[in-house]
Amino acid sequence: MKKLIIVVLLLSGVAATAYTLYNNKVELNETAEIAMKTSDYISVTTEKVQPRSIVRNFTSNGVFEPFQELQVMSEASGKVVQIFKKKGDYVKKGEVIIQIDDRLIRSEYNITKLNRDQSERDLKRYTNLAQSEAITRKQFEDIEMSFQITENQLIALEKRLDDTNIKAPIAGFINEDFYETGTLLNPGMPVVNLINKNPLKLRVQVSESEIARIKLGEEVTLSANAIPNEVFKGKVEFISEKADAAFKYEVRILVNQGDVEKIKPGMYGTASFEFAQEENVLQLSRKSIVGSLKEPGVYVINNDKAAYRKVQINPLKDGFVEVVEGLNSGDEVISSGLINIKEGTKVKVQ
Repeated sequence: MKKLIIVVLLLSGVAATAYTLYNNKVELNETAEIAMKTSDYISVTTEKVQPRSIVRNFTSNGVFEPFQELQVMSEASGKVVQIFKKKGDYVKKGEVIIQIDDRLIRSEYNITKLNRDQSERDLKRYTNLAQSEAITRKQFEDIEMSFQITENQLIALEKRLDDTNIKAPIAGFINEDFYETGTLLNPGMPVVNLINKNPLKLRVQVSESEIARIKLGEEVTLSANAIPNEVFKGKVEFISEKADAAFKYEVRILVNQGDVEKIKPGMYGTASFEFAQEENVLQLSRKSIVGSLKEPGVYVINNDKAAYRKVQINPLKDGFVEVVEGLNSGDEVISSGLINIKEGTKVKVQ
């Protein structure tokens, strides 16, 4: 009997819950139908396109780089027998860094030099004999060719012998080395990574609207993120002629003022481009723009309906954009309620 009572109570509870949910659904549907009948428009707010005065100062972030960076490769083969410079050392241009075993090449060089000297003496003797017609023309040409062959062999061996002394092609610091005494090197193997950071340069990327304002030789204020409260100066030494895939242009700035020794290549830095002249431009808040910055647009109101209009803009500071094309001063655009707006939507300005 108890089990029967429990089953009846459970069935009653389920039925009551189902009835309540059904009534709630009916009420929600009725409310939605009423809302659809009464909401013939979307409430929006607008703003006017207005001219405002701006100074087109801007900043751009980048990375400090050495003035020169070079990977020195071995042109000779052999074991490293003497080390003159190591990682962290400063080297002058032309200074020997390491020496490779040159005994075999030096032996070849000495033999070839003896042959060249003998050929030179023979050539002088045969020249005198040729003037008195004591030898044939062919004999003279043979000895002349022999001298030229040994002379060129000697030049080639001089180059190979010189390559066993690996020298610094530029002045700078050895940032990385790849050898120890006894290391076997072959042509094309890296020996050292050299950097010359005098002067340092900051490489930044700027937009197409910014690149037009930058001039070669222009002075720029610089800062290093890792060195707060320090100001440096530099001059623009390079402006790229073509944008990259992200429509950015490369600008390189040589650092020429400040305690430059504090800055290390690879540090992040900021370039501040400052211009004194003010301009009046048409401005609009960023929140009124629909779409992306590459394909921007706005909605204006035409006969109480939203009408889409394409525009051309440039980003500005503080959440504003410059209107370059598509709107005139005094035009009103929808600034809020845009989430439900599309072409032809009925709107009402609050």
